[in-house]
Amino acid sequence: MIVGVARAIATAVLLALAAGSPGQEVTRRVGKVTFRVDVSQAFPGGVVVVRLQARGRLGTAWALLDGRRAPFYLERGVPRAIVPIPAGAEPGPATLGVGIAARGGEQRIVIPVEITRREYRPRYVYLSQEQRELLKRREDAVRDGRKLLALLRTESKAPAPGPLLPPVGGVGSGYGEPRTYTGVAEVESLIDALAGERHRAVDYRLAAETPVRAPAGGSVLFAGELALAGGAVVIDHGQGVVSVLHHLASVAVRQGEAVAAAAVIGLSGRSGLAPEPLLSWRVYLHGVAVDPLVLGPLL
Repeated sequence: MIVGVARAIATAVLLALAAGSPGQEVTRRVGKVTFRVDVSQAFPGGVVVVRLQARGRLGTAWALLDGRRAPFYLERGVPRAIVPIPAGAEPGPATLGVGIAARGGEQRIVIPVEITRREYRPRYVYLSQEQRELLKRREDAVRDGRKLLALLRTESKAPAPGPLLPPVGGVGSGYGEPRTYTGVAEVESLIDALAGERHRAVDYRLAAETPVRAPAGGSVLFAGELALAGGAVVIDHGQGVVSVLHHLASVAVRQGEAVAAAAVIGLSGRSGLAPEPLLSWRVYLHGVAVDPLVLGPLL
């Protein structure tokens, strides 16, 4: 009962965070197709949502922003693409491309959009000597980062996962922060083999051995230990959405296992580079880390 109430509250908070400003939609019509582009969350760490409406059937479609491609999936019968914007993206004018396969070839259009500014405060993170020793195991970190990167690009055509809810109670923070760490230049880029040192997780500080729940249903792509992330679980929610949960004290699921939303997947801890007991929750959309609290309510 308590868990249900807590998750209901979390859902309300997520919906409020993702509501955006009304009227932030760009509409364009080309031939028999209407393109509706929601830019209310178009900021670093956010997303651009594109919907297509057409008279007649549409072929395979995709959207492209700054070289990042997002396929369209059906949402209540309407083709929708959710295009990720990394936390390090520069604000300003941008060009959204949309392509649709047709009998006569591929139809492409471009739609100007604006990436608005979102500030992320820099943060310094102290690492103990023991934690710095972990970073000296560079070969292990590089191997794990490449392994994780391959999983982050999973694009299964499972049904839409539904809203992603926080895996634990409390208030999380930290996504998008430009971070520097004691005595080392690279941490984030070693963890997932992606460029940049902005923090890609929402961190929850909580008591050790707090149950950690699946943000939504899906399939477990990885469950085990990683050199820098400690105990970790990676869940494919479908349609290019992947959750990564780090710094677990123990893992309660296995690779290949199907998990339901809110199922316990492990206990929180202080493994890997965690400076204190905490849980790090990352969400990757088509291989790009976005703010879980922004994307969660949109699914």
